[in-house]
Amino acid sequence: MTELRRHDNPLEELHFALAEADAQRPPKGLGATVLDAALTARSAGRPVDEPSPISPVEAFRRAVASVDELLGSLAPEQWQRPALRNLNVQQLVGHLTGVERDFQKGLATPDGPQGDADHVASTDPVAAAQHGRPPAETHDEWRAATTESLRMVGDVEASTAGLAAVVALHGLRMPIGPLLVVRTFELWTHAEDIRRATNRPLQAPDGASLRLMTELAVAMLPAGMRRAERPGNGRWARIVLTGSGGGTWQTQLGTAPDGPQPEGPVDVRIVIDAVDFCRLVANRMDPATIATVVTGDDALAQDLFTGAASLALD
Repeated sequence: MTELRRHDNPLEELHFALAEADAQRPPKGLGATVLDAALTARSAGRPVDEPSPISPVEAFRRAVASVDELLGSLAPEQWQRPALRNLNVQQLVGHLTGVERDFQKGLATPDGPQGDADHVASTDPVAAAQHGRPPAETHDEWRAATTESLRMVGDVEASTAGLAAVVALHGLRMPIGPLLVVRTFELWTHAEDIRRATNRPLQAPDGASLRLMTELAVAMLPAGMRRAERPGNGRWARIVLTGSGGGTWQTQLGTAPDGPQPEGPVDVRIVIDAVDFCRLVANRMDPATIATVVTGDDALAQDLFTGAASLALD
């Protein structure tokens, strides 16, 4: 099982960094690179506050509200812009409606056929059905679907099993709580697809939602690496995600060939902006274009990046 440790206190993290026995001489110019990256992210003297925790239900609700606002701002012709794969914006919203319907089937019948359905193929008919429709109808249909999802989620949250109940959806089988974080991730990712298609500036999730997204993404990295056939073989990574919603994790990348091992020395350290990391996990950014600081095994870092991108559902 993957072991995760997070140090919320920056002083505690500094203590661990200074105490490491395997410290190496920093590469020439590293200090200037880190300073430039830090000042690009935010101006000096403005600390990043720790976001107040929220539930996965609230994160999903916020993502729905954000997409709804975005769709309401689109001009009629912008619904026809190419967005993702062979889908225009209107068809992409149809895809999202199809996902909501499958999600609702999962809530109603946790072990139903939606568990093994392909994420894209199962929603293609709904996406195709948007052709020729007024965009307002597509928007209203999606809004009605998300309203029903939120109603069902509220009922589940109030039930005995609550968000710990396990459901299956599009090849994933997990408790509803983490699945709602996956859904939050997806809505934000496709909102950014629409923003790119309509030449709007990208918008990061709020810090509290981003924290849930980064925590889940880091926890799923070993699974992503297995999917990408880049096994970590039980090696250790320290991942520092900067900015609001970030944090520091020390995680084992899969299981060692000779079975579970006690925590060993860190093989690679990666510092990356939290939002850029999420865009990497969504397979929307090339690792080569992301400002990162990597020390240790660079090949392992590249395997980690490949595994992260393989988590995307699209």
